Amino acid sequence: MIKLAVEIDQDITNIQFDEQGTMVIYRELKKLPNLTSDELLLYFKGRAAQAIDYGQKIDKKIVKEADSLVRINVPWEIEGKDLAQQMLIVWNDNSLQTKGLFDTQKIAANHFPVVANYQKILFEILATFGYENEKVKAKPAKAQHRWNKKVSEIPFYIDYNDAKGEVVWQKRNEMLLKAGAKLKQEMPLNKDGSVGFSARLTEKLRADYADQISDFTTTEDIVLKSVNEVGIFLYYAGTNGWLVLKDKAGKTIDEYTVVK
Repeated sequence: MIKLAVEIDQDITNIQFDEQGTMVIYRELKKLPNLTSDELLLYFKGRAAQAIDYGQKIDKKIVKEADSLVRINVPWEIEGKDLAQQMLIVWNDNSLQTKGLFDTQKIAANHFPVVANYQKILFEILATFGYENEKVKAKPAKAQHRWNKKVSEIPFYIDYNDAKGEVVWQKRNEMLLKAGAKLKQEMPLNKDGSVGFSARLTEKLRADYADQISDFTTTEDIVLKSVNEVGIFLYYAGTNGWLVLKDKAGKTIDEYTVVK
């Protein structure tokens, strides 16, 4: 556990951690103070470390390209340049293109355990305040699906998680769920026993169509707005509905409509 004492104002965040050092985050870079002692200087572009230095001088060229600056004052028993070197190594190993503005040197074997432990503490604090310590992989783009006349003529079937039904995507924003669909009865709960967001949506949606449901079976055709809404209504969501709806041959609605 790391105990922090934090003071935040409009442009500066001051952090004292476990009586082991101080960290100051500057978000306004036009009014930086003069340094009076050697400190770690971290230059951030967005949330990734652009450069790191150790000394008393702020690099005016680098700071012009940065969005924020972090100053870190470390305890006397920590060799500042060793710590800067260790942070740089880990950032580069984690695929960040961070530059070292100091003369690199090999970390002495007897210094490494203390330096490595302190680096981990700093990275945890930086992560807490939104700074990245490794390259974030871009999330794959969400698949897009397009309605067409042909797909409107195909019945799709659901047999998933105690729910069954037949659906026709009759218009762009209309999914026709045929009467006789079987709804999942048991509500899934969060690990702590609470009702999750999807479950609340399901209960609300079923309440809207309560007159068309009897004993967890639909008694009339119901028009829903999307594949996702069908999943919420029938089986409390929790999976990719585009892969659940299938024609008689087992071909998914995703295969018919995904935009490639």
